[in-house]
Amino acid sequence: MLDLVLAIKLGVAAIALTWIAVIVMMPRRQTLHIVWAIFCGGLAAVMLREVFTPAQLGPMGPALIIASCATCSLFWLVARALFRPGAVIGWPQLVLVGGIFAPTVIKQGLLAVNAEAMLGTAAQAQLFESLSQGQTLLSSTVLVLSFWEGVRGWSPALPANEKRLRGLFLATFGLCVSTCVMLLDHGNANLPPAFMAATQALCALAILIVTSIAVRFRAHHPLAHPQPPARPALSAESQQEARDMARRIHALMEQDAPYLDPDFKVATLARRLREPDYKVSRAITAGLEAPNFNRYVNGWRVAYAKGRLADPERDREPILNIALDSGFASLGPFNRAFKDVTGQTPREFRKARAGHDAALIRTA
Repeated sequence: MLDLVLAIKLGVAAIALTWIAVIVMMPRRQTLHIVWAIFCGGLAAVMLREVFTPAQLGPMGPALIIASCATCSLFWLVARALFRPGAVIGWPQLVLVGGIFAPTVIKQGLLAVNAEAMLGTAAQAQLFESLSQGQTLLSSTVLVLSFWEGVRGWSPALPANEKRLRGLFLATFGLCVSTCVMLLDHGNANLPPAFMAATQALCALAILIVTSIAVRFRAHHPLAHPQPPARPALSAESQQEARDMARRIHALMEQDAPYLDPDFKVATLARRLREPDYKVSRAITAGLEAPNFNRYVNGWRVAYAKGRLADPERDREPILNIALDSGFASLGPFNRAFKDVTGQTPREFRKARAGHDAALIRTA
């Protein structure tokens, strides 16, 4: 049986590594693809550590131990990207995931510098135990969150195939995790080692296959973003007032370019127009038909940045400088706003413009 278990684990590692290769070769990768590739790397690391001995792994051993932390932590992010439309990985998610990696990184670092000689065997053992307990707590948290991601958003109105996908995901994940955690980690210690190893390997294979199906499904059936609540209808008088103010706003933006100030806000615009904030906000959404003030202002900023990126004389100007000159406070919001408006990153836009200019020169 052990030979079969080793074959299953090597098969899991091979499938996971194949996924990584496929995602690397994708022309466009979404958040789901990135976190899924990292999870697959962690799963492959777990399987390789269980197939090969530390002596066989050699210096790769510590790296694989750290990479193994990407299983439960990154699986939560995979579940978020699968079932939460427009899921964004922000600081809260990074802190939680980093908290799972940190204990293992600290342990491997202390082992590498032989900290036992300085701390003493008892102190190091106590420190390692504390780190393991913290890591277990965080790992258990993200396992629960992974299951919750499949539950939240469940509605009778969901399409039948979406319900089937969520049901398959929840059933597989719940059964495999409960089996591995409750039965194998905290259950009967007298179970045959071969049986325990086979059960763990089959659970890993099941989760990998089902989540692979989910990732493929989501590529062809993306989740729709929730629609904002409908705005209450305005009276004819309010509509006319909003349209009149919209023209004033547009003229001001065109003539004075106040959007180049990174601190430009609704209140700033309202002061310039000598109007209440709420009327200015209403004019932007009802008169200019923009989603909100920030999106409206970013549209002007991106248009300004496009002109600078398209200028051949500015080819060597750093994109960060262009972002700051266009009214953005930093590069990250600029990249996101630019891609939201144009479908390209600033770098891709500049490269495409340069290629277009080169083609025109060749045909001239």
